[in-house]
Amino acid sequence: MNWTTEQIKNAVFDFDKKNESEQKKIAKYLKKNISYDKYQMQVRQKEKAIGNMKVEKNVLSGSEQFYPDHLDFSEINVNLADLNNCAFLIMAGGEGERLRVSLKERGYSDNDLKDFTKSTFPIPNKPYKFGALEVNLRLISKLDDKIPVIITTGPKGSNTERIIPKILKRNNYFGIKNLEILAQNERLHLTDDNKIVFVGNCPVTNPDETGGPIAKFKESGVLEKLENKGITKLIVLQGIAVYSEEILPLIASAGKDFDGMGIGILRDNFPKTDPYGTFVFSQGKLRIVEKEIRTPETYKITNPSGKFLPYNTGFYVFELNLLKNIDLPDYATPPKIISEKMTSPKIGFAMTDIISLAKKAAVLTISNKDFCVIKNAEDIDGLAGFFEQQ
Repeated sequence: MNWTTEQIKNAVFDFDKKNESEQKKIAKYLKKNISYDKYQMQVRQKEKAIGNMKVEKNVLSGSEQFYPDHLDFSEINVNLADLNNCAFLIMAGGEGERLRVSLKERGYSDNDLKDFTKSTFPIPNKPYKFGALEVNLRLISKLDDKIPVIITTGPKGSNTERIIPKILKRNNYFGIKNLEILAQNERLHLTDDNKIVFVGNCPVTNPDETGGPIAKFKESGVLEKLENKGITKLIVLQGIAVYSEEILPLIASAGKDFDGMGIGILRDNFPKTDPYGTFVFSQGKLRIVEKEIRTPETYKITNPSGKFLPYNTGFYVFELNLLKNIDLPDYATPPKIISEKMTSPKIGFAMTDIISLAKKAAVLTISNKDFCVIKNAEDIDGLAGFFEQQ
């Protein structure tokens, strides 16, 4: 169903304050790119996502919470053959505005950052001119250059969707022989009262959040292609992190007996300001709960060694059969900036929700020395020490 003039007036933030030319451009954009039915669907998804967040909070508040079953990296017998059943999904969609700003504060020019993405920013004093993405692809290639690799970028038209495929092609995919590139979907970033905000001629949007890569992976048909090749497991990695040589085979071996496994770090303390998602066992399920969902009880739980609940690193092992047979629930972030001083939750899917849908799930705890995440310029400094200890 296409838009009527009245529907556009009601759906666009401050539409009546736009001049006639701006109103015509907005109407033209909507009629060409977003149907009224699609807008209504995203409004319903937002309402469902906010409802899901409230339900999760109530579930945790009304039930006992326990330290989750976990494996430690020191207990795993690594067998390289376990990689034969695995594919890698590398999430490389982050635009990296925080990193860009911190680099500019250090004196980098716009020209220096011309084809900038967070996952391909060069690692100083190392041969990796294309950052964490190059490091990880070369690492996987060294293990087995025929292991299937899927790279997800930002939505069509984003910097990562434009730049990353060109870099990969120019560099012969850094040795990977079996590689797919998928651009994830995006949503309108609606106001609290479900209005579309236009900045210039385009609406404010956001990618499908952390679960967007899995949603696109399922939608694209790549999952079925992997199944046809005998692949049973998907190892999910952050495109903005570098990993030790030992960690990827270790993850494959640890995850072989589970349909869902999250990778965590044990805490020595657990302040209420801790920003990381937390693994906890509740109502018969392994869950990952974010800061906004936790209860006072969550912060008190320890294991017999006095360690607090492990925090989520953002990489996982999933059985393809699990991913094939689930629908990701709609997910709402805490309020994020839309424009100027206006905030509202972003809507999408959450990778963290998948763990609670697994029938046999576990946490693998690793050393925080086995990976390094790049979020700002200081993290790039830390990479020097990371590579020295490898």
